[in-house]
Amino acid sequence: MKKIFAVLIGVLCFLCTGLVACDNGENTEGKTFTFYAPDGAPALAIAKFINDNENFGSDAAFEYRVVSSDKISLYLNGAKGYGDFVILPVNAASKLYTANSEDPYKMAAVITHGNLFIMSTDANLNAEGLKGKVLGVIGQGLVPDLTLRAALSKAGLSECIEVGDTAAADKITLRYFSAAQDMIPLLKSGQLSYGLLPEPAATYLENLSPDKEYFRLSLQEMYDSETKSYPQAVLMVKSSVADNYKSVVSGISEKFAGNIEWIKNNPADAVSAVNNNIAENNAGFTPSLNASTITSAVVDACNISWQSAANAKADVKAYINDILNVGVGLDIAPAKAVNDDFFLIEG
Repeated sequence: MKKIFAVLIGVLCFLCTGLVACDNGENTEGKTFTFYAPDGAPALAIAKFINDNENFGSDAAFEYRVVSSDKISLYLNGAKGYGDFVILPVNAASKLYTANSEDPYKMAAVITHGNLFIMSTDANLNAEGLKGKVLGVIGQGLVPDLTLRAALSKAGLSECIEVGDTAAADKITLRYFSAAQDMIPLLKSGQLSYGLLPEPAATYLENLSPDKEYFRLSLQEMYDSETKSYPQAVLMVKSSVADNYKSVVSGISEKFAGNIEWIKNNPADAVSAVNNNIAENNAGFTPSLNASTITSAVVDACNISWQSAANAKADVKAYINDILNVGVGLDIAPAKAVNDDFFLIEG
């Protein structure tokens, strides 16, 4: 009798395959997941997912939405949180992951590892040589600014930093801009000689000024000369999604690597996928991606790869500690120290 009962249970589990995973709560039929990414390299990182309407082997629908980088934090914040999956800078994630206390977010992975370059026509471009110069920087108190300060601190130059728009002897003067589009015309015209730009904006500047030779100083290498990287953008997942739909989360990690080669081989489709999925309430901002600048070299410089939370935990904690240290005395809250509950670690 026990054997017959066991066989019946096995048959029932087999029959429910594809409809309801037997007693594991992963029925995704009729389910819709929302997936938000900021414009730029993070959105490019999931361009194939957007293009393919990827559902990672589930029966669920995915709504992919691209938003302006200055608004991405809104989709992790609030009483309930808007996105099931949200890509955003690690410092913002550290501050907001518990904002929705009923269903806090978990960091599933680091997906971009730094794509910032100091651009100049100065052939002798180096960190020490920035003293006495004005350096354009995007986003005061945000990842580019904080990482630059951390890198300069590692180089023993933190005491040289000041904010303004006029060069001063032995000082590195940071002039802030809200977006790359505001800085690029000044770099092109020569009104600004040094500027910190992300890819693909750095390549856009080079293409815009073919009569000039631009040199690059990698902020990734300044921050860590060994790994030439830092944890930049991370994928955050609602706890309820991570707990109840583990196969979907694992499906993202399994398919992520395939994005890179596809983007290199299909730059126009990648940019079209991203730019055609701007969230409705973000209409009006100018997307940063342009198919003419998406080359294999640019994709490589965007530093896109999946690093699981388990493998990234030490790097993330160290990076957050670095930017907390440089944030002391600034009128900002650059990040929040995180505990192990920030990380989505299987097993």
